[in-house]
Amino acid sequence: MAALVLRVAVLQIALGEDQEERLKEVEALINLLHNREPDIFLLPEAWISLDPLNNLEKAVANSEAAMERLQKLAEEHSAIILGGGLYLARGEKIHVACPIIGSNGEIIGFQEKIHLYRRENGIIQRGETFRTFMVKGVKIGVVICHDIVYPEAVRTLALADAQIIFNPARILSRGKEAWHLYLKVRSLENRIPVYAANVWSPPKYLGGSCAVKPIHYGDEIYLPELVESKPGVSAVMDEVDEKALSGARRERLAGRIPQAYYWSSSGIGDGH
Repeated sequence: MAALVLRVAVLQIALGEDQEERLKEVEALINLLHNREPDIFLLPEAWISLDPLNNLEKAVANSEAAMERLQKLAEEHSAIILGGGLYLARGEKIHVACPIIGSNGEIIGFQEKIHLYRRENGIIQRGETFRTFMVKGVKIGVVICHDIVYPEAVRTLALADAQIIFNPARILSRGKEAWHLYLKVRSLENRIPVYAANVWSPPKYLGGSCAVKPIHYGDEIYLPELVESKPGVSAVMDEVDEKALSGARRERLAGRIPQAYYWSSSGIGDGH
């Protein structure tokens, strides 16, 4: 059976107060990339608001409007759209969640942000579990922004047979280098492609949206290669062969010794 090659477009979106301007910018970028026939579009976290935590009601309203527009765009272009980190109300609780929008415009599912960052705690309701989603015949996973810091997040998805990881994020300029390191390490340790989107609003946010893939250098040595977007409103386009790293990933995960990873008061540092 022939390998399935997917075309991924990682979008870097400018922040601003005008919600309609943001939506038109996203629409224009998707339309511009249409001739390159992306299968999946990825948006950043919190691209719908300059200051969502201080304007939560507005962020929720903007997110709902954005999701409707993204559904129409997904259907129009017959593409999957990962809506980034949006602020979605579930009863009385607000989650940061990424909608996975199918190529027919229907919602396939949502991945909530699980590891909240600083002020988000006490304001946002964290998610409970990481999920995988089948899109275009490939199983994907989403980790939102700060989730990438924790190795268990991507490893959990890799163990659940995810073949591609997406990281919608909102990373400050001073954190961009560390973010890129996390992306490279998660890609390398799990032998998995990682696509990551950030916002653009200098000097506070300097983008750095990217595609990261482990490259085989022979003798079973892999190194993560990171391709970064241009400054400003831009996109990274990449093709991923969903089978290219499957053997290397299986071998890496098969080498785990889970029983050695659990700490107990009598089982570590006691000489036994």
